[in-house]
Formats: sequence, structure tokens, C-alpha cells
Amino acid sequence: MTGAVNPPRFVSLQWRLLLPLFAVILVVAMAGAYLLANTVGDKLVIPQENILLSSGSAIADRAAALYQRQRQEAQRAAFTVGVAEAIRNQDAEALQTLLDGPARLAGLDSLIITDASGRELLGLLHVTHRDDYAVSTGTDLSGEPVVRDVLDAGYIGATGLLRTPENTLLYTAVPVNDGAELVGVALVGQRLEAVLADIRSSAVVDVTLYGPDGTLARTTFPLNDDTLTALALPPDTFNAALAGAQPAQPVMIGGQTYQSHYTPFQFGPNVLGVTAAAVSDTLPALAEMGRQITGLVMALVAGAVVIVVFAGINLLIVSRANRITRVARELAAGQSFRRTGMAATDEIGAIGQALDRYADYVQERQDALRASLRRQRREAEHLTAVLEALPDGVIVQDNDGRVILMNETAKKMIGSHRIFRSSGLGDLTAAITDTLGPVIAPGLYMLGDPRRVELDDKMLSAQAAAVLDLSQARVGTVILLRDVTQEVRLERARDALLNRFVQAQKPVADLARAEASRQPQAPLPRELARHAVTLQKLIAEMRELSGVEAPGVRDGQRRLLLDTLIWTVANEWRQIAQAANVTLDVVIAQKGLYVLGDERRLRWAIGNLVDNAIKYTPPGGKISLDIRGETNGYALLRVRDNGVGIAPDELPHVFTRFFRGSPVTPAGRAIHVPGMGQGLTVARQIIEAHGGRVEIRSKPEQGTAVFFALPLTASVGLELPALPVDLDGETVQIRTHDLLRDA
Repeated sequence: MTGAVNPPRFVSLQWRLLLPLFAVILVVAMAGAYLLANTVGDKLVIPQENILLSSGSAIADRAAALYQRQRQEAQRAAFTVGVAEAIRNQDAEALQTLLDGPARLAGLDSLIITDASGRELLGLLHVTHRDDYAVSTGTDLSGEPVVRDVLDAGYIGATGLLRTPENTLLYTAVPVNDGAELVGVALVGQRLEAVLADIRSSAVVDVTLYGPDGTLARTTFPLNDDTLTALALPPDTFNAALAGAQPAQPVMIGGQTYQSHYTPFQFGPNVLGVTAAAVSDTLPALAEMGRQITGLVMALVAGAVVIVVFAGINLLIVSRANRITRVARELAAGQSFRRTGMAATDEIGAIGQALDRYADYVQERQDALRASLRRQRREAEHLTAVLEALPDGVIVQDNDGRVILMNETAKKMIGSHRIFRSSGLGDLTAAITDTLGPVIAPGLYMLGDPRRVELDDKMLSAQAAAVLDLSQARVGTVILLRDVTQEVRLERARDALLNRFVQAQKPVADLARAEASRQPQAPLPRELARHAVTLQKLIAEMRELSGVEAPGVRDGQRRLLLDTLIWTVANEWRQIAQAANVTLDVVIAQKGLYVLGDERRLRWAIGNLVDNAIKYTPPGGKISLDIRGETNGYALLRVRDNGVGIAPDELPHVFTRFFRGSPVTPAGRAIHVPGMGQGLTVARQIIEAHGGRVEIRSKPEQGTAVFFALPLTASVGLELPALPVDLDGETVQIRTHDLLRDA
């Protein structure tokens, strides 16, 4: 390959064309936007009259909303249970007890309850400097218009102003009825300062409120002698405003001219005076300032748009052309995997796509040569790897059943091709040659389940698998052989040992019964009897659990309440967990599930899972026995701990009989527990014999969770006896002789 070629030097289009054009367009766009905003702004100046009219409408809307809120609070007080009865009984203390709390929660300035004659039974007035309510009673309010409107005219939501020694309040009154009879009036009031502040919050002007007699009630202007004089409203103007809205009139306040607009103060069904909205004559100056600011903002926006457009053009044209140039240089330098990734949406994209296609064509030619060599090497290595990865005997047959390959391990197991044909191993795939099971290696699929074949003095476990080519056509059969002679011998020795245990415990049981009959109260006979019963139970259970079969399990099945079964198991193992300083909890997410099963075997299987969790959970740990619910006709259960966990390489073998792992503590100390390594195997056999399934998930130093499912059954059947304890909450102690009797 020749030396690298230096690229030619040139001036980019970005600097020769786009950048000068961008500068010119930016200046023109910003200047034009500023002039346009000023021209349009001259036509958009809002007259003072429009501001006053819109402010008057906003004040009216806010007053209507305030009235609705006061009326709602008054009706809430009138409808409070017990208020009508307390009014009938003239019981002020009862009224205070009923209404003081709601008034505080609602933040009311005042709440008054009168009887049907208008006499005050309860008055609550919020005292600002104490932040508390002053209580009054006995005031005669029958002459107040707001009260008479309810008592005489039957108004529902009458309004009016009432003066107090400290302030003037705006009230809304509603009737209090006992059935169809009017027994009193409920009034809710708010200080005029709060009313005015609430009304002004919806407007951009200053607001003044005049009472029913035309006197100044409240204003948002700072009060002084000049302000009071300027805001005084002539009677003719006041009367005209009560009849309808008046045109804007000039008012001089604090040396500044305001335009005031007068409208009736309509609060609920009553007109309570006049409101005046005032706006300053300085608004045109503010409008001019706003117009200038708008022009500057528009100029900035136009400049931003031009900058974004320039950036987009730079991205779409210049950067894409630079990408093509960069990729072409990298391809010339030998980086054959580099591509532009462009689509042919324009001329530049078409050039980039054509460059990519040419690079792909060159790359495909090179890859084809490499792939041809790799394929041959991979096929040879694949076959060798499959055979080398299997530590057991391997026998390969063609589709006609002829043996074409037998490894050394297989030859040692069966001797020769002739013995293979006579042993019956060749019949493994005769009935299921077209059925493919789970994949066990690339191109290998199981045919049926493993089976045991006795050959001379050996016991072999044989598994057949179909061999498929790349087109998924079957080309032969592989039989994997494993010598299980030692395992079979151990099983038979175990059965013989159990038989000897049965024979050995009989004399001890007979001696215990004889001694117990002669000395029923002596400690030695009682201990002999107890240990004899324990040994007998252990032997019987080992014999039964060592050979769990589905027919035997079905014979002892009955309808079981899953809640009771789980609590019984928890109670059996509670003391052992406490002795190991481990917490055992029961979590039942769904109660009332029933399963059909052999109670004693299920208790043993679940108890064995709890026992394993206790053994491998350090002191201070936690174990939970859970009923998680149901799905697809199965009850879902789980035994979970936060113990040492199971190593990933040991997890696939935990259900293998006699398998014992090598658990260690987080500090690296090995954990030694008694046992024969068949507890999980038998537990799974029991669960599967009931039609269930079991699965283990574990993480070292985090814990283990055993998930298992049992098929549900109907809840109808014989009534179960009630246990004499509450099974919710903590586990409870069950007496030992009760467990032996149940067993």
C-alpha cells in the first residue's frame, strides 16, 4: 500500500458564501422586525375606556363568585345537624359547639345565628389582633334589612352591610328551617377590606366601594384628607350609577388625573351601593414603553430565527458534505467499515449513499472470502466441540440405525457394536423419531426422556437426541450414555438400611411398652417410649419420602385449606427458627384458597423448604412463608430468606438426589449442616406428585426464594374444624403430642 496522500487545500463554502449571506440577512431581519412591531403597535393601543369596561366586568364576576362562596358557607352552617334544634331550644352553647370549629376551618370573619324573631343567639366575630373569635349573643337584628329580607320576603341568600364597633362587614343570609318551618337565620360575613382586596385581585385598576347611602366605604387608594375629598361622590352621580353604569369621569387624586367608571355594586339579589374603577392617565406612556419593548423583543426573535435557519442550512448542506469528505478519506486509509449513513433525499444524500454502496460492495467481496474459510473451520470445530463437551458415552447413528461413531467412553461402557444392537439401546428412538424435544446443543434435540438400561453388571442411563443439518432436516441420532451403577447401588443400599432400621427399632419399642406398663410414672420408661415413637416416626417418614409416587400421594388426598396448612407448617418450625435467632413470618396475600392433597406429605415438603432456609440463614436473618395468590387454577406460594444464597454453578443441581453444595458465609467460612442431600429432591417429588411445580431462584449473599404452585380445588366439601387459636399475626405454639397425634 502506498503512502498516505495529503488532501488538497481549499476554502470551504461555509466561509465563502454562507457566512456573509447570514450576516446580511440577520441585520435586515432584526431591523425589519423592529420597525414592523412599532408600526403594528400604534394600531394596538388599548383605550382607557376599554380597560375600565373590562375591569368593571371583572369586578362584577369576582363579586358574584364571592357571593356564591358566602352563600355556600351560610347554607353549610344552616344545614349542620343539630343547628335547627339548638335554635328552637335557644341553646347558644350548643350552637357554639356545633359551629365554632367549621367557622375556623372555613376562615370566616363572622358567623351569626338568629332565631325567627331576628334576635342574635350566637355571634362569632374574628378578632385580628388575637387571632380568635369574640362571642356575642342577644343583639336584636330584626331591624336589619338583610335579616328582614329572609324573615319577611323569604330571600334565600339575601345580602347587606352591617356595622360593628370595629369594622363594617358584608353579610350573606340564608334561612334555617326545621322541616318546613322557618326557625332562624344564618349570616356569614366578611370584612370590607378583604372584600375589596378580593375584588381588586381580578382587575388592573384601583377600586372604591360606596355604601347604600353614597358614603365612601372602602378604597384601594391610600387614605388621607385629600383622597377623601377627591373620592366624595355627588348624590346625582351616585343615583345615576345605581340606575346603571356611568361613562368615565376625570378625578384628580394626589396630583394625578384618573378616569373613574361607576357601576352598581350588585352582590347576590341586592344592590349594596356603587363601585368605582379608576385608571391613571399615564397609561399611554406605559403603552409606548411596551411598544418599544415589543419591538426589541420582535427584533431578537427575528435574529434567533435567522440563526436557527443558518444552523439548519449548515447542518443540512455543509456538515453533510464534510461527512462525505471525512468518510471518503477514512475509506482511502483502509477503514473499510466506515459509512456516511445518508439517504438519497437530495443531491448530497445521493452522493453519500452511492459512496456507501460502493464501500458495501467491496466489503461484501472481502467478507465472502473470509466467511468461506470460517465456515469450514467452524463446522469442524463445532462437531469436535459437541463431542468433547459431553463427558459421557456418545453413540452416533444414521437415519437407518447404523452406528457410524462411538467414542471411547461408550466403548468402555458397552464393549462393541454387536453388544449395542443386542442391548436394546438402539430402540430408544424407534417410537419417537419425528418428535423433537428441548435443544441440548447446536443442532441436537432431545427425543423422549432418559431411560435406564441394565447391561451385564452395569446400569446405564441413556438419552437419545436428533441431529439436524442447517436446513432442519434430520441426518442422524446421537445416544448419550451415563454410568449410574453406583447411584443405583446407593439407592438399594439405602432401602436395605431402612429395612434394618425398622427391624432394629422394634425391640426398643417393645421394651418401652413393657416398661411403661409396669412403671407408668417412671422417667426412664417414659423417655424410652418417647424416643421409640420418635425413631419409629422418623423411619416411617424416611421410608415413605424416599419413594414418593403420584398414585400413593393421590390415595391420601383430601381438601385442604391452604391458610391452615401454611400456618401449621409455620408453627411447627417456629421454635427452631427462634433457636437459630431467625424471624419466621407468614404473609397471606389471598385467603380462602383450597388445594387437594396429602396433608402430612405437603407439611413435610413445605417444612423441608423452611428447614433449609433456617439452616442457611445467619442469625438475625428473616424468612417468609407466603401465599401470593392464584393464577390459571394454581395457588402460588413462596419460601424466601435473606441467607447466604446458592452459587450459580450449584443452582442447577440442587434438586439432584444426594447433591450437597458448598455454602459459605459472607466472611468465607464454610457452612456445615447435617443431612443426606435429598430433602429438596423429595420435596419436589411430593409437590409434582400433587400436580404442582417448583422453582428456585437465588443470589449469593442476598438470599434464596423457592417458588412452588399447587392446583386449586373447590371450596365446597366437609366443614373443617376450627383451630383454638388465632392464626393471624405471630405464629403460635402447638403442643408436641398434638403433632404426633396428627401424624
